[in-house]
Amino acid sequence: MAVALATIFACWHLNPWFDFWRDAFSDFGAPKACCPWLYNYGLMASALFLMMYSLFILREARGRLESFASGLLFTASIFLALIGVFPGGTRPHTFVSTWFFVQAFMGLAALGAALFVEGYLGGLVVALLAGSAPVLAILVDVTVGWPSAAAAEAAGIAIIGASVLVITLHYLSARSAASAFKGTDGKLIARESGT
Repeated sequence: MAVALATIFACWHLNPWFDFWRDAFSDFGAPKACCPWLYNYGLMASALFLMMYSLFILREARGRLESFASGLLFTASIFLALIGVFPGGTRPHTFVSTWFFVQAFMGLAALGAALFVEGYLGGLVVALLAGSAPVLAILVDVTVGWPSAAAAEAAGIAIIGASVLVITLHYLSARSAASAFKGTDGKLIARESGT
């Protein structure tokens, strides 16, 4: 998220013509933009971090649904990289950018459901938020309409960011709790009362 947001803000700074209420973030990667390579390579770098994140989830997975969600997020990272490969103005761009969001929402919804089944209440929040995002996006589009593609993208990015934050906090707390029960040799030890 940090790499993606830094890329967007850097490109926004370099392209003062950009209008959030009229344009799309993908316009930063189109030939008319200043330094389109920055946006496109920035998305590819973000995709590498998302790939690593999905593999971390796979390593930490305790069930099949968690592993399945990891695969969906890995696929989302491929589509994120493809947004940089097929920038705004190219024929496949709309397909790959749409499918990045669809895959990300599916992966996060599945991961949230898996964590909820394991007993993490935050997983339910993630599952509901990510699972309802495409439906809410369509409802906004058919009722009042999105003012711009950038506004719709920003809403999607916010949902992905909030979901990733909740999930990451869970994994970090689970890892720190697990390490508290390990000895110096890495083997699990039983805690004695009063220690």
